[in-house]
Amino acid sequence: MSINIVLCTCGETLNEKIDYNALKVYAKGLDGVKSIQETMALCTEGNKNKVSKALDGDKLVAVACTRSMCQLPIEAIMAEAGLESDNMVIVNAKEQVALVHRSRMEATDKAKMLLSAAVAKVKQSVPLDVVKYERSKEALVVGGGIAGLTAASELADQGFKVHVVEKSPAIGGAISLISKTFPEEDCTLCLRGPGIIEMLTKPGIEYHVNSRVKSVERTEKGFKITYEKQAVEFRTDLKKGKGVPIEAIPVANAGTPQYELVYRGGPTKASLQKVVESKCGNCTSLFPAATLNTWEDTGEKTLDVGAVILATGFEDFDPTGIPKWGYGLPNVITQYQLARMIDPLGPTGGVLARPSDAKVPKKIVMIQCVGSRDPEYQSYCSKYCCMAAIKHASVIKQLRNPEADITVLYRDIRASGYGFEALYNDAQKMGIRFVHGEVDNVTPMGDGLGVVYTDGMGNPQSIDADLLVLSTGMKPSEGADELADLFNVELTDTGFYKEIDEKVANILTRSPGVFIAGTASGPKNIPDSIAQAGAATYMATGYMRTYVERKVNHPELNEANCGKCGICRSVCPYEAITIPEEDYPQFDPLLCQSCGLCVSSCPTRALNTTTYGYDLIDVQAEAILSEKKDKVILGFICDDCGYNLMDTVGFVGAQYTSSFVPVYVNCMSNLSLRNVLNAIKKGADGVMLVGCVKDRCHFLKGTERSKGQMDIIQDFFKMTGIKTPLSILESSGTMVSQFTAAIGDLEARVKEA
Repeated sequence: MSINIVLCTCGETLNEKIDYNALKVYAKGLDGVKSIQETMALCTEGNKNKVSKALDGDKLVAVACTRSMCQLPIEAIMAEAGLESDNMVIVNAKEQVALVHRSRMEATDKAKMLLSAAVAKVKQSVPLDVVKYERSKEALVVGGGIAGLTAASELADQGFKVHVVEKSPAIGGAISLISKTFPEEDCTLCLRGPGIIEMLTKPGIEYHVNSRVKSVERTEKGFKITYEKQAVEFRTDLKKGKGVPIEAIPVANAGTPQYELVYRGGPTKASLQKVVESKCGNCTSLFPAATLNTWEDTGEKTLDVGAVILATGFEDFDPTGIPKWGYGLPNVITQYQLARMIDPLGPTGGVLARPSDAKVPKKIVMIQCVGSRDPEYQSYCSKYCCMAAIKHASVIKQLRNPEADITVLYRDIRASGYGFEALYNDAQKMGIRFVHGEVDNVTPMGDGLGVVYTDGMGNPQSIDADLLVLSTGMKPSEGADELADLFNVELTDTGFYKEIDEKVANILTRSPGVFIAGTASGPKNIPDSIAQAGAATYMATGYMRTYVERKVNHPELNEANCGKCGICRSVCPYEAITIPEEDYPQFDPLLCQSCGLCVSSCPTRALNTTTYGYDLIDVQAEAILSEKKDKVILGFICDDCGYNLMDTVGFVGAQYTSSFVPVYVNCMSNLSLRNVLNAIKKGADGVMLVGCVKDRCHFLKGTERSKGQMDIIQDFFKMTGIKTPLSILESSGTMVSQFTAAIGDLEARVKEA
């Protein structure tokens, strides 16, 4: 084993802050170091070529700037020299040393400690094996709403065969039950007609309606999916003149799924009753009738696919049995039922009428946030409700009954999208009244309704209505939890599919190859659902590329220590560990994300890794403390948010004590109490633990587990009376002032100790 050290001066600027001559002299004395080079800029082509030709060893330590800038250029240097990139460690001497310490001598001493730790770390490095495999070129889309259809269409355009599994007897989802969309009030017939016909006839898409996924098995090429096509019975009481059915309503308590067909007609009591029964989630549009796909045989079928997009949609919140909203009383309907009523292709032919007597309502009240933003029911905002109410109120005023008296009773109006505020302003100009208040109860009053509410000033008020419309929120689709179990997708507290990161990875799940789109991951409007479906398609097509290479970085097992207890399997958030009967744990290199939770959870220390294990943490801490000249505060820092934080401190030019020296840990959940105690034993005068803030860990269970680990360490210090000052900081990559304040406080405590 021989180690090359390359010192980059970043255009000679780092020489002003760090004594590179002293650093070179120091490096020559480190065990295993074979050659030392100095260069002005590793990131430039000329210097890269010079360095690669001069490399004479199998491992490399680069003293340079942040790895986000120089890692790829250094990996290119190693590749050109025929070296493995896994045998490389980068010391950030710019953002994490030169820019944060004023004293050149102190900065140089800290650089020496970091260099010593890097050499100790690179000694432990080994090249990782690479697995290469091919994925299936077929994809599965679960859900036939607008998000699912968009994803299926775009996947087919990319040349992939697509299977769409839809639990209802037809495709189209909620958009097929809406006649106009906001903010432009476009007619959805463009999608319901030619758009859906185009998708139905597009080569490469196969629809499996009235079907449900029953089992999922991972394979080398992706997933083996078993779905069941159920028999469905339609009550086809066809009569002359009825024409084509427009929707189907499930028949309650039927053994075999049965649907009653609904036809377009006038505003009769019968047709109005069908509107009341067709609350979104309990019916399906049958326009066009070709979506029925009745020719597919019933029973279980299997598919082999390379990627999955979950676009299971949503259900409308059901306010039945909650007195304050009056749902169940005559002439109390939801926005979706109103949408069916004013749809020219709906059961009433687009005529607005009261369900109780088929009369035209003169006074309409819309109540917002029904089942949304309410801790008793659903705490989240459903996002679309305000605009749906404004849209329907505007349509009524413009196209149905200009004389109607319409009041929108709201908590807050949230018109946050492009063109939404203009639609809100236009509605006010039409005479639609917006009243700030919270509904208390709804009661019958003559042949109408009385609505009692508390206004924004806390005063009781009341208003009469001929027709009451409830703006109900979105809830997860029925069966979403079962699919989550099958595909190993995590659910949020509210029951929607949980993405890896809602800001930067909101279509990725913890299960590789499984993506989410549309309202399956939470409330959103049609344009946002379509956009997310496009993003999911992009990720899925990339995932299914012909050959995939992946480094194998899962833990290694010491069978002599393994008790086959199964704890490692139980804590793995990615289901990457299996334990065959009478055998030891086995790791799936595709599923394992190298989080280290299994390593830190193993009670017998049977698991370890060369890239993030206990021993690797120990050797770095020992190397740093062996160079100790004065007090040293050892920082165990998350390698994601924590590393970014250290970079940001340098970017903004903040200053902190040079006695603070970091050791980066794959995840704070992987840090052991033993690592901390060993550091104290070797001479650490203070210890700081820097982990991610809540729900920001790049590993799924990391936040909860790392918080637990850090609490255990803190409690152990208190219980045993260890005097070494300890500080714990949960921080994101930009919380500079919090970090500098915490390290300043810890430094003061170290001096007092």
